[in-house]
Amino acid sequence: GVSFEVPVGKTVGVVGESGCGKSVTSLSLMQLLQRPQGQIVQGEIRLNLGNGKAYDVAKTPGTVMQHLGGNYISMIFQEPMTALNPVYTVGRQIREMIRQHRRGMSRRELKRESVRGLAAMGIPAADIRDGEYPHQFSGGMRQRAMIAMAMSCNPRILLADEPTTALDVAISAQIFELMNDLKR
Repeated sequence: GVSFEVPVGKTVGVVGESGCGKSVTSLSLMQLLQRPQGQIVQGEIRLNLGNGKAYDVAKTPGTVMQHLGGNYISMIFQEPMTALNPVYTVGRQIREMIRQHRRGMSRRELKRESVRGLAAMGIPAADIRDGEYPHQFSGGMRQRAMIAMAMSCNPRILLADEPTTALDVAISAQIFELMNDLKR
């Protein structure tokens, strides 16, 4: 029973009490629901890319969604503790996202982009932190690293599931300003 539109260049907020389905709605938009417990049984999720291309995300094959995710639609997850893989460095995870969606970059360019993304999120000594593991980051730094990853490919739609939960007020304001820059 959910219905909303996100016009180009606009921000839409989904507000509701805990457990009402805000996160499930975001996961549905990314086709990330755990099957068979979670699945889209009716309706459609229209992703209009302009220039005559539109997709019904609910029926789009996973291989196509891999291309759409990151390039066109990206998500900042609510819980940074479980969204980052503990066995890979933070920088490697950001570079993998960039490598999948912005092909043809050299290792040096990928490294520069991951460090730039971390620095843009206010992570000090980003060039050093790029080579560290998630457990070496504070909760707020992990959240900022996830935001850097989600924003690394300049998606057309950015889904933010409580993106500043673990951040202080000053950093939260900085993150919202960065998201507004991306929107513009």
